[in-house]
Amino acid sequence: MAVPRLYKTEAIVLRQRKLGEADRILTLFTPAYGKLDAKAKGVRKTTSRMGGHLQPLNRCMVQLARGRTMEVIAGCETLESFQPLRDDLGRLSRALYAAELADRFLPERVEN
Repeated sequence: MAVPRLYKTEAIVLRQRKLGEADRILTLFTPAYGKLDAKAKGVRKTTSRMGGHLQPLNRCMVQLARGRTMEVIAGCETLESFQPLRDDLGRLSRALYAAELADRFLPERVEN
């Protein structure tokens, strides 16, 4: 599928990694584009509006822009944060383990 310059898709955040002082690299799983990495600029700053939306296991609607090496997150809104899952440590650890397995074994950019 040809990816437009700016597009919107639903995604589940599988993983996040620090990048520099204020940025993060997120691994997202999307139904339309499969697993992909995206850069979230400035989300580690205390004044960031997107920081809380891009937590692991959140289901969000993200607006992505194609960058040179990876997508850049231009906007995000949380659709589901799965709060009952986060309230139970056992369920949370199993969900994070499932997200780690998905990150490890799913190939990049393969449509679901």
